[in-house]
Formats: sequence, C-alpha cells, structure tokens
Amino acid sequence: MKRTAGIVAALVCFLLVPLLAQRGSGQGGGRGAAPAAAAAQGAKPPVKIAGDFDKVKILEPGAATPRTADGHPDLSGRYYPNHAGRMLQGAYRIPEPIMRQFDPAKTPQENPVFRPDAVEKYQHPTPYGTCPPGGTPTSITTQATEHGPLEIVQVPGRVWLLTEFPQTIRMIPTDGRKHSPDPDPTFNGESVAHWEGDTLVVDTIAIDTRMRNISVGRTGDANAWLHSEKEHVIERFSRPSKNYLMYQVTVEDPEVLVKPFTSAPHVWTLAQDPNDVWTEYICTANEEPDVYKNLDSKTKQEYERSGRDGTAPAGRGR
Repeated sequence: MKRTAGIVAALVCFLLVPLLAQRGSGQGGGRGAAPAAAAAQGAKPPVKIAGDFDKVKILEPGAATPRTADGHPDLSGRYYPNHAGRMLQGAYRIPEPIMRQFDPAKTPQENPVFRPDAVEKYQHPTPYGTCPPGGTPTSITTQATEHGPLEIVQVPGRVWLLTEFPQTIRMIPTDGRKHSPDPDPTFNGESVAHWEGDTLVVDTIAIDTRMRNISVGRTGDANAWLHSEKEHVIERFSRPSKNYLMYQVTVEDPEVLVKPFTSAPHVWTLAQDPNDVWTEYICTANEEPDVYKNLDSKTKQEYERSGRDGTAPAGRGR
C-alpha cells in the first residue's frame, strides 16, 4: 500500500508541476496570470459584468456620411439612443456621457411651457397598467427610458421609421407631396418630408388626440401630456458621420403650449454588431385597473413622480 501511495504521489507531481509552471509563465494561461498575481498581492480579481457593460465606451464618429445616388445623406441604419452603438441597460452604472443623448451644458433644452388653463386637461401621466400605443413623436422620444432601437429604411421617394417598442411603422413620402386637405387622424398622423440641405424635415399633422407625448421635454411617463387637434410636429433627421444620427423635434400646439417646444438635438448611434437583429417586444396590460385605484396615496405619489429623473415607472422599461 505504501509503495502504491508513493507511486501515485510521484505521478501527481510529474503531471501538475509542469502544468503549474506553464500557467505561471503565461504560456497558454495568460487569462489566469493576472488574477493570480492580483490575488498574490491581496487585490480582488476583476468581476465580469453580464453583457460586457463594463466595456461600454463612447463610439467614434466613424467614416464620412454615406450618401444616396441623388447626393442626399443615406439615413438607413439601425440606431440606439446613446453614444455606444448598442442597447444599454439603465440597471448598470454606465457613465452618464455615454447614456445621455445631449449635454445640457452645451445644448440646453427648455421644457414645454403649458398654458395655465390647459394643465388640468392635457398634462396627465400614462395611466398605470396600460401600454401606450406607438405614434408621433412618442415612438422615438420614449426611447429615452425604453432604450430601444430606431431603424430607418430610406429608398427613393420615401423613408420608413421603425421602432421596436412601441412597435411602430411609419411610411413617410419624400417625393415632394403636400398634406391632404382633410386627413383622418391616426396615432402616427399624416407625415410628409422634404430635404433642407443635408437635413430631412418630417412634417406631421392629424395626430390622434389619444396619443400622449412621452419624453417630449421632461423624460418619463409621469411627465406625459396629451394634445389638441391642432398639434403640429416637425422632426429633423441628419447624419453628420457614419456612426451618428441627430434627431430634433418641435411641437406646436396653440391650445396647450404657450409657445412651440423645440428639443435639443438628440444623439443616436449606429448599431455596431453585425448580428444586431430586430426582436419582438410587446407590452401587455396585465395589471388589474382596480389595483391602482386601491393603492395607498404614498405609492400613487411615488408613481406620479417616477420618470421625472429619467427612470421608467415600475413594470416599464428595460
């Protein structure tokens, strides 16, 4: 038995010693060398964050603006509402300059100014437990808290704007046509577009009055506001470089606003992963309406305040 134990011990040494020496020298074991050294000095090895959110950084502008055969910028691409060129999660501590779409110190944005007689009628948060429909301009602006992508498909004579959540398809003619004399109201409204230099200007009217403006001004559902039949939305899209898209919205509504609201130019960046694909994201109103009615006043107040700091109410967002 003693002889057998000795043979086993010798065999273990014979196999392990060269392996440990190899890992220590960094040959074939580079990944383990740094944590081992850190552990030897008493430091904790780095912790990998799911989704590689610890490696997120500001995306470079990239190549020059791509252009179509007629010389206009080609806006086609899949973009995210941040500086990273990918979907980001608000749950991770990502540096603010990467997450935010504009710098208030450089491009300040004045919040909408409501008529005193319109506040009670139009300034209402999204009802608890409901799913807001997609529409103009909310499908784009609400990504400030939803963090979802905007996909643009540009072909001669028209452009499509696609959002993942709320799932929306907007087909916008760019062939010089004007608005209809009396368009029927829809959530997307009636949009026509034209070019002003390198900027695509989208003009929209006839937006259904049930469509809330979410993150148009202050972010979040708690700051949502309704509008009148006179609402007129003007959106400007430009692409200063391959990786960057700029979006700016102006909302006119003389029955609700003291003056037109114009946002700061908001940054969107081109998806960098070639395998970044469209997914299905559906909101379901699965909360009982009476639950909110029976909530205590403190919980209701917390919900009404939620979103004002850029966060989504409970049960919303990603």
